[in-house]
Amino acid sequence: MKVKSNNRYDLKQEIGLEINERCKHCGNHTKRHINRLHASPNYFIILGGVAISVIVTLFLWDLGWVSTLTATIPIAIWMSEEKRASAFNKVMIRD
Repeated sequence: MKVKSNNRYDLKQEIGLEINERCKHCGNHTKRHINRLHASPNYFIILGGVAISVIVTLFLWDLGWVSTLTATIPIAIWMSEEKRASAFNKVMIRD
């Protein structure tokens, strides 16, 4: 189950303290506490940044400019996604 939330407090308001989850191996349903959930970066957003970078590079290349700044677009988006996931994982909720 994938849920989008910026922090655990918003997630708690959305789903409660526990989430029902099905085991991928045996198929049993288990309950996991909200503090045991871990965020990961959204790689589709990072791939979108790579696509934008390629388009901007091609546009600048046709104008006769080659810019190293276009390489920083996907790196900046990747770092932003990593920071969001890290910020989510650092904050825990007390019962």
